[in-house]
Amino acid sequence: MADPRPAQGSPGFLGAGLRALPAGAGLRIERVIPNSPAHRAGLVVGDVIVLSQGVAPGSVEAFTTSVRAAGSGADYAIVVRRGVRRVPLRARLEAPPEAAPQGGLRVGQSPPALGASTVVMGTDPVDLSQLRGRVVILDFWASWCGPCRMMMPVLSQMAERYRAQGLTVLGLTDEPVEVARSVGMRLNIRYTLVSNAVAMQSYAVHNLPTMVVVDRGGHIREVTVGTESPGALTRTIERLLAEPSP
Repeated sequence: MADPRPAQGSPGFLGAGLRALPAGAGLRIERVIPNSPAHRAGLVVGDVIVLSQGVAPGSVEAFTTSVRAAGSGADYAIVVRRGVRRVPLRARLEAPPEAAPQGGLRVGQSPPALGASTVVMGTDPVDLSQLRGRVVILDFWASWCGPCRMMMPVLSQMAERYRAQGLTVLGLTDEPVEVARSVGMRLNIRYTLVSNAVAMQSYAVHNLPTMVVVDRGGHIREVTVGTESPGALTRTIERLLAEPSP
């Protein structure tokens, strides 16, 4: 098994949203982040990755792990199927985007209302005013986002472990209900998943995954872009759970 640690000190980042095709037919490009390594390498929406570093890419999670392990600065070889042609491309990987607040979100402010939402799985209320007194993780994700899907089982374990102490996790996606439900069932998610067409815009979310942590008083305490280590997230949640309710 390949060493999952990045070779260059910082994990690699490509900047493409992927969806696995049936029967191992490859990974379809669903989104290309502007000015990302994927964009500069010439990847376009609709391309299907059939080889990465000379081998089949496997699942979205396996491909994401391979990119991260290659490390920032790596010259990453990709072959895509574009129509009837196979096109070889090379991407110079970069470090993931910095974990910085998105858009107008600022620590200490009250989060925007989520607006019209459809609960896909779970029983938690989606109206944040009804969650006052609890610590809330808002996890913005998509089915094509490999790092999102790698983080979701971690959040599921945290939701179960700390629910009785006052933690609520809401997973927010702008994808259709049936897509979100399929991912939730496949990953055996134990927190509430929500389909919401406008939440990412109102929270100015541009990169996935993005997590917004809200304290018992209803104020934003942390905004994280990209995956966060389970240990760091656990420490944050335990600190906020220890604070008194307003």
